[in-house]
Amino acid sequence: MDYILHLLILITIYSILVITMNILLGYLGILYLGHPAIYGIGAYSFALLTTKEILSFFPALLAAGLIAMLAGSILALPALRLKSHYIGMTTYGFLVIVNGLMINLGDLTRGPLGVPGIPRPIIFGHLISTNTEFLIFTSILAIIINFILWRIMGSPFSKVVEAIREDETAVKTLGKNVMKYKIQAFMITAFFGGIGGALLASYLQYISPGNFATEELIIILAMTIIGGMASFWGSIVGAIVIILLPEPLRFLNFSAEIIGALRYGIYGLLIILFMIYKPNGILGKRTNIFSK
Repeated sequence: MDYILHLLILITIYSILVITMNILLGYLGILYLGHPAIYGIGAYSFALLTTKEILSFFPALLAAGLIAMLAGSILALPALRLKSHYIGMTTYGFLVIVNGLMINLGDLTRGPLGVPGIPRPIIFGHLISTNTEFLIFTSILAIIINFILWRIMGSPFSKVVEAIREDETAVKTLGKNVMKYKIQAFMITAFFGGIGGALLASYLQYISPGNFATEELIIILAMTIIGGMASFWGSIVGAIVIILLPEPLRFLNFSAEIIGALRYGIYGLLIILFMIYKPNGILGKRTNIFSK
């Protein structure tokens, strides 16, 4: 039972992370490869603020989102001055740099040792300690956050963002400040992504640089591409598929290293097959940008 609860908790948390990534990758249509760094910053901020007892759970959760949003704004300024695959190179470079800082700033992040003892939430004096309670807690937060994101993606703001994706020059001729909308999209992605990263840290109660490395990028990319670009519900479906699909591998009599390799092999194969045969993903509204 705990195993099933574990998978459901991961689905609720990753639904937030995938939807926020889809804002830039799908709705805005830019090659955004730095998301694990953004929600990694949120996770580390939350972990350090709570383990050092600087802030309690909910203020630290908000602070994690704000710090991640600041990082996203900083990333947006140079990245959005570039075009096409150069944005991808810049955002991926940001991921590599942030992951390197997580490893090398040992006095702050404990380096490769990671940060243990990250607390679970306490609500009205009650510690959310069991997986059942944590699933209820994350489900409520995920519903609230995803409802906000759903409203944003159905708002006039989203229509302008999607118009920028299709024809940036035409949007400029209508008098819209394209750069402002792009930066706002980065800020929304980073803020809610940072909160998602904080929830992940609280659930795992331990994080290390490996949680936010290139391997994590492969997972989050697979969820976004398979679920479908510019699709709110597709993001949730992608999270469900990628979390549940490789789980039968656990029942094979292989070592953890072989199972890990098979898992990432499945992710990579699915990405390739979907890009070739179903570039819209399961519920996507547009062809993914990797297929162009």
